[in-house]
Amino acid sequence: MNRTRKTIIKAKMIPGILSPLLLCATLLNACNWTSARKETRTTTTARDENTPKLVKSVQLIAPARHDTCRFNQQINIAYANNKRYPVDSAILLYNNRPVATLDSATRQLTFKIPPGKCGENTIKIIAYHPGNRQGSATLPLIVKPDTPPRRLAFEIVNTYPHDPAASTQGLVYHDGHLYEGTGILGESTLRKIDLDNNKLLHMYSLASKYFGEGITIHGGKIYQITWTSREGFIYDPVTFRQEATFRYPTQGWGITTDGNRLIMSDGTHQLFILSPATFSRLATVEVYDHHGPVHSLNELEWIDGHVWANVWLTDKIVIIDPATGAVTAELYLPNILDPAQKIKLNMKEDVLNGIANLPHRGTILVTGKHWPTLFELKTK
Repeated sequence: MNRTRKTIIKAKMIPGILSPLLLCATLLNACNWTSARKETRTTTTARDENTPKLVKSVQLIAPARHDTCRFNQQINIAYANNKRYPVDSAILLYNNRPVATLDSATRQLTFKIPPGKCGENTIKIIAYHPGNRQGSATLPLIVKPDTPPRRLAFEIVNTYPHDPAASTQGLVYHDGHLYEGTGILGESTLRKIDLDNNKLLHMYSLASKYFGEGITIHGGKIYQITWTSREGFIYDPVTFRQEATFRYPTQGWGITTDGNRLIMSDGTHQLFILSPATFSRLATVEVYDHHGPVHSLNELEWIDGHVWANVWLTDKIVIIDPATGAVTAELYLPNILDPAQKIKLNMKEDVLNGIANLPHRGTILVTGKHWPTLFELKTK
């Protein structure tokens, strides 16, 4: 090591001695660090000043929680605020959409419920207070249609024999053939039928642990659900070869398709909109008529933009607007069976169930569990 190198090292090690270059670099870094701290503190302070402080300051006192109201009904909405937080202004929201702005003195207003989604809707108030404070409260509200469904008339245009051994759970008419799903443990099947010649073309039996339920055809495949197993099957429509299975978190009652999505019932007043690719739930539709929720929705069929559903243990089919859940029409079929046929059935179980659309004829097929007849109806 040469003398110059030794001298530099020695100088660095002597306390109190700092080279001019090192001193400048140190001061520059210190200034930059201080500036960065100031900038960060300024940004944080600005962000904190602009973000409202949330406080528990308001309460909705009318209507009552889970009150049942009707479309087009005028209701009184009122809120109260904590006196610690004077109100500068407030916004009222219905299903998260602003519908009114209230001044500092107004604590109530009359609101007309717009036609729309049936079932649970929400009212929300957001109040603004001095000092950049903000409070909110949300209240659930049940809404049903304000008019009764239209009663459909019908005429029987044709009848066909039906296997009385079949506990019908689902019907679909596709490419000139009738497909039927049947239930009962150990007797559940999937069938393909030549309707005009009353000929069973193909039948597949489910494993005895499955209680077969509704069926539909989507994307060229047959979908069949089961009652309590929470498992469904996808078949090739020609060979009935089972190609895949899928699962769902509820009971399975009826299933149909709007051409893009699957729609399923579980015996409640709800319809579940499902992705055909993942079977994840995309939406839930609550079904109501002017009386309230319509329970026991069973076999489903998509007809002209509406969901037709058998109501279990009744002679009634309801026609549902899938966008709102409102029952827009009803089809009553209490005396469609001949009394001599009806007396042979167990009417506690062998009820109306099964709807198939025949769009090329402008008619529908209906039948029931263990019924000896399929009826072709024209509704009006």
